[in-house]
Amino acid sequence: MEDSRNLMVKPSSEAQQEEVHRRLREYNRPFFKDEKDFSFHVEHDGRIVAGIVAGSTYQTLEVDFLFVDEDFRGQGLGSLLLRTAEDRARAAGIRHVLLNTYSFQAPGFYRKEGYTELFRIDNCLGPHSQHFFWKDLA
Repeated sequence: MEDSRNLMVKPSSEAQQEEVHRRLREYNRPFFKDEKDFSFHVEHDGRIVAGIVAGSTYQTLEVDFLFVDEDFRGQGLGSLLLRTAEDRARAAGIRHVLLNTYSFQAPGFYRKEGYTELFRIDNCLGPHSQHFFWKDLA
């Protein structure tokens, strides 16, 4: 076993961050059964203009990221991606969706899409709040 007094904490590059994520996913794998990917994107002229990164474990779909390029907002792409993930998750037997967003992003959008706010952490990112949402798919 390494003597921790000789170890150093260092800033991580993007590649090193991905290594940490990969190793944590590897560690978690035995505990996270029945994982499924529900990530999709929309392209325009060969360029990604919107996308959702989401995956499920057991009966909960977790949305990690939902993005729509500024030039394509207001055209229903966010709703399309969210509903696509929800519909496919529902068809796979997933019963719930969990996600979070910041006050400068889209809490109103998720409410409009039928999500219930579980809780909010005020002033957690400067003056901005973080909102956690839940939706039953059944």
